[in-house]
Amino acid sequence: MKKKMTVLLFIVLLLGISMVLFAGGKQEATEDKTLSQQTASMEDLIEKAKKEGVLVSYGLPDDWVNYGSIRGILENQYGIKTMDTDMGSGTIISTLKVEKTNPVADITDLGFNFATIITQEKLSQPYKNQYWNEIPDYAKDPDGLWSAAYWGTIAFTINTDIVKTIPLTWDDLLKPEYKNMVCIKDPRESGTANMMVLAAAYAHGGDVNNIEPGIEYFKKLKAAGNISAVTPSSSAIQKGEAPISIFWDFDGLSKKYSLNMDSLKVIVPRDGTIAGMYIQFIAAGAPNPYAARLMLETEYSDEGQIEYAKGFVHPIRKSVKLPSDLQLKFPPEEDYNSVIFVKDAALLGIAAELIASGWDELSTIP
Repeated sequence: MKKKMTVLLFIVLLLGISMVLFAGGKQEATEDKTLSQQTASMEDLIEKAKKEGVLVSYGLPDDWVNYGSIRGILENQYGIKTMDTDMGSGTIISTLKVEKTNPVADITDLGFNFATIITQEKLSQPYKNQYWNEIPDYAKDPDGLWSAAYWGTIAFTINTDIVKTIPLTWDDLLKPEYKNMVCIKDPRESGTANMMVLAAAYAHGGDVNNIEPGIEYFKKLKAAGNISAVTPSSSAIQKGEAPISIFWDFDGLSKKYSLNMDSLKVIVPRDGTIAGMYIQFIAAGAPNPYAARLMLETEYSDEGQIEYAKGFVHPIRKSVKLPSDLQLKFPPEEDYNSVIFVKDAALLGIAAELIASGWDELSTIP
């Protein structure tokens, strides 16, 4: 009996030791995975990225949210050559799908509404940068498959040389004094315009599950004769052909300063608007994964976040303090109190389809 008990105790002890060793090995493996994702050693990451020596990106052109300067950090500080092909979000998605078996791109930048497609189609690989805990939960995938580095909001850009009474709300734009002054893009062709309709929906009691108030609002705006046939391009704004433009706040601010037009004023609608986030991720089969990781570390660093702000978007990390002269170029911080973050990418994608189909109804209005 004692022998049996001794053997039994030995077996229990052996199992216990095995479990401890297994748990330790499992923990070590988990830690190694975490370290590889979060970059425990920046020195090691930089060394490996330098060996790769190149970063290939889609949709990060120089003039989009100051990506030229952000990519310049990799080139100037680390000697990594960067090559970008400018593409729209839809083209990027289709290209990544086609190149799945023979990857070309390392990294990209897409609208938040594409986040669900990225995860479902397995177009990205996990990586959590060292600032991960500062990124709001709604702005990142829990497994590190994507995260948003910046955001903008739908706003009015007003040419005050032409528009003497500045509209502060969506309903202000319905007034007769703004006849044929409001310039917009087509939501069936423009993601920005699609978000514009959703912003108007939120301002009139709707939300991502109820876009109809946004469609109804633009029906009223068209019936009032206030929608212009002019598209709000840089050229049209500079020529005075677009007195009021509705698009991102960073579009308006970039035009104000690039065109040297002090007359342009960016207004965040007081009755409600929405934020639009843009996500970054490493492509699933990135040929240069370490350079891609270093790019993400750069984008989310204080330096990178400030460079984004120089492109007039809002850094996702709230702890980053902008230089006072740069902060003064934005509307006052309190103006952004009316901004709502749409936090469900899947619902946002559905809303976009409904807005595009609902826009057809406007064509019946003379």
